[in-house]
Amino acid sequence: MEQRTYRGDIDPEGLADALVARFDHGDLMAQKVRGREGHVMVQIATREWGWGAARTALSVGIAPVEGGVRVTLGQQRWLDAAASLAITGLGALINPLSLLGRIDDIARDVGKLTLPDQVWEAVEHYCDSVGARLGLAEKQLVVTCPYCGVGNPVGAGTCSACGGSLAEVQPVACPKCGFVMPPDARFCSRCGTRLADT
Repeated sequence: MEQRTYRGDIDPEGLADALVARFDHGDLMAQKVRGREGHVMVQIATREWGWGAARTALSVGIAPVEGGVRVTLGQQRWLDAAASLAITGLGALINPLSLLGRIDDIARDVGKLTLPDQVWEAVEHYCDSVGARLGLAEKQLVVTCPYCGVGNPVGAGTCSACGGSLAEVQPVACPKCGFVMPPDARFCSRCGTRLADT
């Protein structure tokens, strides 16, 4: 399971519709499942599977959070029209840890080497189109002043308590994927891109 938070004016339904439009064709099928409190899930699976076989899908959970959305990729059973969403679907929307297994099997079943990467690319494309960006992890919302130890908001130039420079403790963003890492990182921990030397 992988999870990312995007900050900006993002409509979970709009993102879900964009994913369904992108993946519901050819040998893939996609569906949107609505949950409570703005939660949405998109499921992507192959159109053909063996008779009587349990069908699994790449599940994309989209949950509103303060200032944006949290997107979670995982694997879950395909929900048919008769499925009880209260039992099978909403649990994954509310608690992404209930998503089943790894997504490697889905990528293999679909016959696409990088289906999860394609989904993340589609999410990024939609978010870029509405001006949203990959957000910082909760622990990265504050930087600690190296002089006095007081926490300050990320992006602040000087410490609010002592006035010391915070330039050296600001997190860095990968120029390729936007993932945010500690200031001393040399390579992106998500995509491996070498970061600019400072």
